[in-house]
Amino acid sequence: MSGDVPVGITIPYTRGKSGYFQQTFSDIERARTNLKMLLMTAKGERPMMPTYGSDLRSLLFNPGESEYDELFTEAVHEAAEKWMPEIAVTQVDVDREIDTAPNSAILYITFSILSIPDSREELELEIS
Repeated sequence: MSGDVPVGITIPYTRGKSGYFQQTFSDIERARTNLKMLLMTAKGERPMMPTYGSDLRSLLFNPGESEYDELFTEAVHEAAEKWMPEIAVTQVDVDREIDTAPNSAILYITFSILSIPDSREELELEIS
């Protein structure tokens, strides 16, 4: 796709050069923004779409679960497979300081767009 045609908007929302919002100009940049929006949305938060989003925020308050980090990984895969089937999440690493910040986590997510060979993008997502 040409680099001069906008394909989406970025988050957090900021003022763009040629319009109201900063825009994305590539499919991988758009997918990164859409994945971030999906994962930061809690299920039930979006009107008329109660299953849109992820369980990441609710998992922060269940630290007593066994295999806690695996639950974060499963939540990322579940949301991406349901709402963004055009991407493949290849890796999710969870970084937590359970002693000093038990209700926060940083996720390092690696994904690719299935229709673009050798595409690889990383997303760092802080949840608190």
